[in-house]
Order: sequence, then C-alpha cells, then structure tokens
Amino acid sequence: MIEISSKRRCRSMKLMTLHIQNFKRLKNLDLELNGKSTVFSGINGVGKSTVLSAINYLMWPALNRLNSAQGTAFRSLSADMVHTGQQSLRLSAEFALNGQTFALQRDYTAPQPGKPARSNNQKEMYDNFIGEFVSAYLSGQANANMPLFVTYGTNRSVLDIPLRIRNRHEFSQAAALERASESSLDFRTFFEWFRNQEDLENEIKAEKQDLSYRDTSLECARAAVCAMLDGVSDLRVKRSPLRMTVNKDGAEFRVDDLSDGEKCTLALFGDLARRIAMANPHLVNPLEGEGLVLIDEIELHMHPSWQRRILGALRITFPNIQFIVTTHSPQVLSEVDANCNLFSLELAETGITAVPYTVYGWDSNGILNAAMETPSRPKPVAQAFRSFYAAVDSENFDDAQHILEQLRKVVAPDDPELTGCEVRLDLEMR
Repeated sequence: MIEISSKRRCRSMKLMTLHIQNFKRLKNLDLELNGKSTVFSGINGVGKSTVLSAINYLMWPALNRLNSAQGTAFRSLSADMVHTGQQSLRLSAEFALNGQTFALQRDYTAPQPGKPARSNNQKEMYDNFIGEFVSAYLSGQANANMPLFVTYGTNRSVLDIPLRIRNRHEFSQAAALERASESSLDFRTFFEWFRNQEDLENEIKAEKQDLSYRDTSLECARAAVCAMLDGVSDLRVKRSPLRMTVNKDGAEFRVDDLSDGEKCTLALFGDLARRIAMANPHLVNPLEGEGLVLIDEIELHMHPSWQRRILGALRITFPNIQFIVTTHSPQVLSEVDANCNLFSLELAETGITAVPYTVYGWDSNGILNAAMETPSRPKPVAQAFRSFYAAVDSENFDDAQHILEQLRKVVAPDDPELTGCEVRLDLEMR
C-alpha cells in the first residue's frame, strides 16, 4: 500500500494570475487564481476552452525547451486568433515556482499593409523561468522532485491500445513533460510504461524471492485508476495476445471492452498517475506530487453519478495538483467548495467577463434554474406546474384538478413535485 504522507515534498509550481487580451473571443480578461484549483462554467462558445488554450500557449515555449517532444498545436500565435477589430493580442501570467514568482508573456501583432506579423515570446522571462526550473528540478541533485504540467482536451476518449510495442520510450523524470500540451491522452505510452514497470516489478520479486513486493509507481497507477472505477481492481498487462485487463466485479475484462466512460476515466487517471510518478521518483507517495493540470469538459462520457464524484476523486487522489477545468455539469458545479475558485464566463457589454460564484451543495435542479438559467423540465411541463400553482392560489380547484390530470399523463407517477401537488390540492380542498 502507498503511504498517505511523505517526508520529501516537491517544491511547488502554481498558476497565480492570468491576463488575456484580444485573444479569440476574449477581449480583456483578468483572473486571480491564487494557486487554487479552478472551475470554469458558461454557455457554449463563451470562451471556457479558450482560457485553457491561453495557458497552453503561454506554457509551450517553456515546455518545448524542457522536453522538445511537444507537438506544434500551441507553438505559434496567428492572425486568426486576434479578437475581431483588433490588431494585436497579449497573453501573460504569473507563476509561483520554487518559492519565487515568475512572469510569462507572449505578444502577437497581425500583419499590416507593408508590415509583417510580429511575435514576441519575451525571451528573458522564459529564460528566467526555465533556468529556475532546471536548476531546482532537473540538475541532477539528489532527491529532486519535479512539478508536472499536462493538459487533457475533449478528444481524450480514444484509447490507442497497441498489439505490439515497436518503439521504446525513455521514462526519465523530464519525460513526464513529453507531449504535455497535446491535449490528448497518450494511452499507448501509458500501456508501454505500465508493462515496463510490471517487468521490473516481477524481476525484483524473483530476485528478492518476495511475491508481495510492489513497485511504488505501479501502485500509484493502480490506486489512481481504482479511485473512480467502481468494483475495478487488478489492473495488469497480459501477454499472448498483448493486452491490458482489469478485474471488474469478479470477472476479467479487457480494457478495450470497457464502456467509453470507463475507458476515458481509466486513461485520464492512469496517464496522470504515470506522469506524476515519473516526475516524483523520490516521494514515498508520488501521488502527492505537485503541478498544474488542465482538463476540458471534465465530465466527458460520464454518468451523472460519476460527474458528481470526479472532481473530488481527482483532488483526493492527487491532493497537491492545481486543477484548471471546464464543465457544463451541474453535478460537477455542486462539488466545487471554498478550496476552489469557481467562475462563470458571461457575456457583458464590455465583452466576456469572469464572475465568481458558489453553488456548493446545491441540488442539480437549483443549479440548472438559478445558476445556468436552464429549465430543469421541458417548457410545456414547467408551464403546466406554474398554472397548477396559480389555480390553487386562486382557489380554482376544478382547474387545478384538470391540470393535475393532464400532468399525470406526461409525468412519472413517482415524480416528487407531482406527488407534492396532489397532496397540496387534497389539503386545500378539505
């Protein structure tokens, strides 16, 4: 079993502030995050994913110098990203890193007649940030644990499970940042890493003649996966044919035979556990490693009961990670407590603004109606209930009875509000 606490702690990296100016739909957005996990909600197209993109664009130059296997999705800013009617954009942020504060900034000016486009990554800022990162975490000093950065986009449901392993990857500490900004789950690498660690675990078992030996990093992955998947245990790689399996409610399943929601969750928790274990080789419990993780549409492919649990499960499993996530789910929003920031991105006369709010502990219908301005029932049904209440208040009991009869035809007989209406009408007519 992995220990709950550890003596050697990673020195933190946290996102403190974020400024977005003239980037896509966001004209001027200032966010005070203060190193806390943060949830963004809002209607489609309001800019939730754009906030995550801004962070990725800011981090890409640093990530690419720390580990060049980053892909190109967030390498270059371009004219089509500049807010309509503007000529330039700016992205800037402040990070806490190893007890110090570092600013990062990227500027872009669109081409004008006779003038080419200009892009400026503020090289000195990035030099300072990268210099501190390398000195503190990647200089080869003993017991250094590295903060993590990784982003997961909405295409994370596809699992590439290899039939054979053709290319061998390096699983060094710096490799924890490999393809960190690609926004997709790298399940193939997780599969390869898990198999590699299992081979090492089995070798040590044989050498020590100790069948109870468990590899710490593998235990991290096993524990992380089981944190959200009900009834799942014994994650392992089998040979002939090469496959990954789990025990689910007493039966063995191939991972590729699980539901989309189960596969998406397994891949998310597994990949994050792999990366955090690689980044923190000197922690007794690598799951206590630190860093910044972005997740777009955290509730993707999840049943509402899982949506209610996902944020808490991530924060418990990875307690020192700063999560920046977006969601449309009232179940997720209801779990955002005072330890997190919660912002609603809303349209205003001056542009899109970030409005802080809280709905912790609210029921889903309350959040839909009040916070998301979305009726919890179809419009005709909601109108019928309103008409019923108006009829009762006016003592038009015959009308109320007729409306109730119509509601019984379309609403489930055990609907709590329908039952309440029946009781109220019975009491009023006595």
